[in-house]
Amino acid sequence: MSSLNPAAKTLYYRITQHRSSIGVPVKTRAVLQAFGLKRRNQVVYAKVSPSSASSLTKIKELVKVELSEEKKTKEEVNQERKFAKGFEVIKNGTLKVYD
Repeated sequence: MSSLNPAAKTLYYRITQHRSSIGVPVKTRAVLQAFGLKRRNQVVYAKVSPSSASSLTKIKELVKVELSEEKKTKEEVNQERKFAKGFEVIKNGTLKVYD
């Protein structure tokens, strides 16, 4: 029984909605709402369990699912999408040489 092992890490599904829910059946839309997905490119985390896995099979065409060992907050997800502040100087990066 690995679920009783305190050293076992909890795994999460990282669920990203890639397609819109416009035109899909009401039951499929309800599954998206149950996961908390409202718009495209939104990311939510759900614990790995048989019930969440069966729900994901109903919306597999609309979402992208990855396994993650940690659950990130909305702020952390937004930070990883942003570029680093400032700029980087690349020596001779834009220099063209004509022969």
